[in-house]
Amino acid sequence: MNCGIVIFAHNNRQIDYVKLSMISALLAKKNLDKPVSLITDPSTADWMKESKVFEKAAKIFDKIIITQRPESGNNRLYRDGKDKIAAPFNNTNRDNVWYLTPYERTLLIDSDYIILSDVLNEYWNVDSSFLISNTYKDILGDHRIGYLDKNVSETGVKLLWATTIMFTKNQESKVLFDLVDYIKENYKQFSDTYRFNPSMFRNDIAFSIANHILYGWEDSNDYTLPSVLSSPDIDFLYDVKEKLKFIMLANDGDSYITCSIQNKDLHIMNKQSLLRNYDKIMEQL
Repeated sequence: MNCGIVIFAHNNRQIDYVKLSMISALLAKKNLDKPVSLITDPSTADWMKESKVFEKAAKIFDKIIITQRPESGNNRLYRDGKDKIAAPFNNTNRDNVWYLTPYERTLLIDSDYIILSDVLNEYWNVDSSFLISNTYKDILGDHRIGYLDKNVSETGVKLLWATTIMFTKNQESKVLFDLVDYIKENYKQFSDTYRFNPSMFRNDIAFSIANHILYGWEDSNDYTLPSVLSSPDIDFLYDVKEKLKFIMLANDGDSYITCSIQNKDLHIMNKQSLLRNYDKIMEQL
């Protein structure tokens, strides 16, 4: 089966998602030994050419797929520790990956997901058309994990994490992705039913509800991807040492705790701090 990895990158004026995707792609290729394709839009591709990274990106990615830029109904606060900026969040076209992927079996990952192990290679041949992580883990442990990191809302429907998704391009998975698109188009209606805040579209919520409906309005733990080990955006990526040891400063209230991550996949939500270490990471890849 033709297997590969897909990453979306739609730049805004504050965050360079293409550079994040280049880091993520090179680490994925290094540790999973699979091709990686980028899905982006015309304006981001134009920026890549103007900033002279397109040629480098073309060497990194198996394919660069140009699609329409999603309408930005989302605005979010990007946190960089205690600092924060507001910017458009163009992430509302993930459900289109079923139509856009060039692979029969696809691993979809966030651009700020850092693959430092080969653990996900165990799932390419799992007999399931759709896999998603159903558990969030914090680098400091459970005391920083809130109720809404585990559930869609107070209704108690389990929250799934669209940070990592694996699927086979078949009719079974198409039903799920089409349902995610329907939920997106009727997001307010579903927020009334599932009692979540609809002010910002979240793929995590849309995929959670779609999965909940397709499993007969029940939660399912069948064939899930590994937990998403995460560093929230109140933390910092402080440094990257030799052999890709990631040094994190984790916010523990009134103080910061130093954590080192190596050989474990990590979701670094503080995108600015990841970009500040772009050169250090790329030097080792």
